[in-house]
Amino acid sequence: MGYRLKSLRKRSNLLPMASCKLGHIYIVNTVLSKPPKEKYALCVCVAPDYFVWINTKPAPHGRDQLLLQNGCHELVTHDSSLDLSKMFSHPDWEMKNAKEFAQISKALCKDIVGRIEAGLDVLPPRHAALIAENLRSLLKGSDEA
Repeated sequence: MGYRLKSLRKRSNLLPMASCKLGHIYIVNTVLSKPPKEKYALCVCVAPDYFVWINTKPAPHGRDQLLLQNGCHELVTHDSSLDLSKMFSHPDWEMKNAKEFAQISKALCKDIVGRIEAGLDVLPPRHAALIAENLRSLLKGSDEA
């Protein structure tokens, strides 16, 4: 577990959530954002439960961002940015009220894996490898893989 996630757990006494579904997007009302608000969170690891966030605008540092086109998922209703610079682990009490939505498409999955394979600047390599490996598992058995 990365330094950021360890420090979040220590500071907040976060409990691991029961389970998320790999590749599904959740709307989570979270205190992990500043200010606390609803975030679109893509599940990238089931055990432990890790997420990356979809943001309206790219992160200010501009690193490890993947532009998402309007309509690439039912929740993406305008051009957005997938922040691959950090992962989050939402506490169980946040996930209890989270709303689950459909799994991302194979095409979006391939785009994310491709962005990771092209190289990330901020996300630790072991986290990037974990995300890529997990998302590749969603592509197995598909005609696009």
